[in-house]
Amino acid sequence: MATITLTRADNGNAVALRVGDRLVLRLEENPTTGYRWALDTHDENVVSLQHQEYATSPHAAVGGGGHRSWTFIAQKVGTDTLHLKLWRAWEGEPSVTRRFTVTLHVHA
Repeated sequence: MATITLTRADNGNAVALRVGDRLVLRLEENPTTGYRWALDTHDENVVSLQHQEYATSPHAAVGGGGHRSWTFIAQKVGTDTLHLKLWRAWEGEPSVTRRFTVTLHVHA
């Protein structure tokens, strides 16, 4: 089983996985601004979210940014599209400043 890591550079791409593969998605975030990445939609039956965390960059000053990461496991054969948005949840959809989308093709 492989671990595939995706970043902002993979936005809009399609990725092939095998059942059991681990997918790690890392996106830059600075939560002190109020903007946070949120997983908008995806099919939990095809890839399941195992873990989510935020880590500050090692050399960031107070109030500096870091990365939010999500770890998924490919559960079954199928296609899923991850949709994420960088926003201020309390301000709603008009606050979205960036979107990230990746299509996942899971094979046996």
